[in-house]
Amino acid sequence: MSRLARVVFLRIFRTTAYSTIALTLCAWIVQSSRYLDMLSQYNMSLAKFFKFSSYLCIDIIAVILPISFAISSAFVFYRFVRSNQLIAMQSSGMSPLTLLRPLMLLATIITAYLYVSNAYISPSAWTSFRRIEFEIKNNIEPPESAGSIFSINGFSVYAQEYVGNFSFRNLFVLDLREPKKSFSYYAQNGSIKNNMLLMENGERIEIDEQTKKNSITRFKKYQYDLREILNVERKAAQPNEKYMKDLLANNSGNAAMDMAQVALFHQKITSPILAYIFSLLSFLLILMAPYKRGRKYLRIFVLVVLIVVFQGTYFWVANAAAKDLMFVKFVYTLVIIPTLILPLQIFLKNR
Repeated sequence: MSRLARVVFLRIFRTTAYSTIALTLCAWIVQSSRYLDMLSQYNMSLAKFFKFSSYLCIDIIAVILPISFAISSAFVFYRFVRSNQLIAMQSSGMSPLTLLRPLMLLATIITAYLYVSNAYISPSAWTSFRRIEFEIKNNIEPPESAGSIFSINGFSVYAQEYVGNFSFRNLFVLDLREPKKSFSYYAQNGSIKNNMLLMENGERIEIDEQTKKNSITRFKKYQYDLREILNVERKAAQPNEKYMKDLLANNSGNAAMDMAQVALFHQKITSPILAYIFSLLSFLLILMAPYKRGRKYLRIFVLVVLIVVFQGTYFWVANAAAKDLMFVKFVYTLVIIPTLILPLQIFLKNR
C-alpha cells in the first residue's frame, strides 16, 4: 500500500470509528431507556445495568456501521476535492482509482466483521442479554461463599461453594412443589447456564407422603428448566437470537416463525454487502462526479438521501420476506444489482 493509500485508509478508519461510536451511543440511549424501570423495580446496580444493556450495541453497530462508513469516506474524499489534492493527483498522472483501493480494503474488513457479527457475535450477545435479564427479574444471585442461591415457589437451591461463572460445588436442591411428594437432590457439581440448572454426579431422593416410601436414584447428569420452576412465561427464542445454522431448522412448530427465520437467514447473508454498496456510491458521487464550488455539501446530502432510501427499501423488502418468502429473491436482487453496476460506472467514468 502506498503512502497516500495509507493516509486515506487511516483517515476513513478514524472518522468511521468516531462517527460509529457517537451514533451507537445515541441509539443505545434510546434502546436502553426501555429497561430503565428495572433499576428501581429489581434494585439493580448501575454497573449491572450498563453491562446488561451494552449487549444491545452489537445489533446497533451492525445497522449503523455501513452508513457511518460511507458518510465518513464521503467527508474524507470531499476534503481531497476541496483542497485541490485530487487535481494535483490527476496532474501528476495518478488515477482517482488510487483512492478506491484503501476504501475497498476497509470495506472488506467491515464486511468480514459484519458476517462474523451476524453469524456468531450477535446471537451470543442476545444469549447473554436474555440470561442476565432472566437472572435480574428472578433475583438469581450466586453467593460469594456458602449459602442460598434462591428459594421461591417451594423450590430451593443451596451451594456449599461458589466457584465463579455460576458454577458450584456440593449443590443441594429441595423441591416441595408437589403437595404429596418431595424431592431432594445432592450433586457434587452444578451450574446455571441458559436458564437451566445443571447437576452432575449426585443422587435424587423422592419421598412419597401417601405410601411413606422413599426411593434413591443416582445420576451422572440431571437438569431443571428454571423458567418452569419460577413460573416465568416461556417464550421461544426470537429469530434474531439464533445462530445461522439454527435459522434454517424449521422445527419451531410455528409456520410464521419458521418463515421469519428463513428470511432472517437471507438478510444476514446480504446485509453486510451494504458496506460495499454504500462505499462505492460514496466514491462515485464525491470523487467521480463534476465538482462545483457553489454547491459545497450538496453531493454529501444527496448521498445521505440515497443511503437512507436504499436502506429503508432494503429493510422493507426484508420485512416483507419474513411474511412471504417470495420476496427473498428481491432481497438478493436489491443487493446484487448495485454491487455489479456501481463498479462498472466507476470504471466507465475513469476511462
